[in-house]
Amino acid sequence: YALRFTCLADWGPKVDVVVFCFLDLASNYEPPDSLAEWLEAGEQPVYIVFDSLVIEEPEKMTNIILQALEITRQRVVINRGWGGLGNLAEPSDSVYLVDNCPHDWLFQRCFAVVHHGVAGTTAAGLKAACPTTIVPFFGDQPFWGERVHARGVGPAPIPADEFSLEKLVDAIRFMLDPNIFTIFFLNFQVKERVVEIAKAMDGEDGVTGAVNALHRHFPHNKFEDKPESLPARRGLSIRRCFGYSSYTQW
Repeated sequence: YALRFTCLADWGPKVDVVVFCFLDLASNYEPPDSLAEWLEAGEQPVYIVFDSLVIEEPEKMTNIILQALEITRQRVVINRGWGGLGNLAEPSDSVYLVDNCPHDWLFQRCFAVVHHGVAGTTAAGLKAACPTTIVPFFGDQPFWGERVHARGVGPAPIPADEFSLEKLVDAIRFMLDPNIFTIFFLNFQVKERVVEIAKAMDGEDGVTGAVNALHRHFPHNKFEDKPESLPARRGLSIRRCFGYSSYTQW
């Protein structure tokens, strides 16, 4: 597993840990002409998305993002999401706003991603070999932020309540830096490490793992030897549910 994080024995015999499952949305996606032209007109951008989260201060966060990208001289694609991120930004040579775009299509055209760290977005970014910065809000997001950093494919996570211009600039520079850095006394290059992760993920088959787990745990042979033990079918009554005496069998 490219992002294995614990001994499988920790989960017990009734839980299978399988790898990520992906939907192939890119093959059927036709981008707007404006997006395709913007992407082709310059260097690969940073993609920033906080997806379905409702951001308390979207204007403040937007201004921090725009300042950070100006300081680091990077282009950016901002996904507005539910929180209205980027509403104050004007589309330009350095900023493009999107509402919805398949990650497996767009991430292939970005050099790095910044997001809140849900498992699916984390997996999609790494599968596309994008260095990743995670800004966790809650749930499992801090965990994925720590895993990304521990594997050398992104900076330390920036908790949402600590999000600042200085920390975002440092994170972007970390993802851009071609120089070798040290984690736990081991030397890595960010892009080199994320390419290794992406190659490992290409060899994984989460769908097959999930199907095999279902067949392994589903009691499909339970009643084969004793068909008489099958429970009798009973009528389902909508009328009975609402207090009527007659019923219709389904």
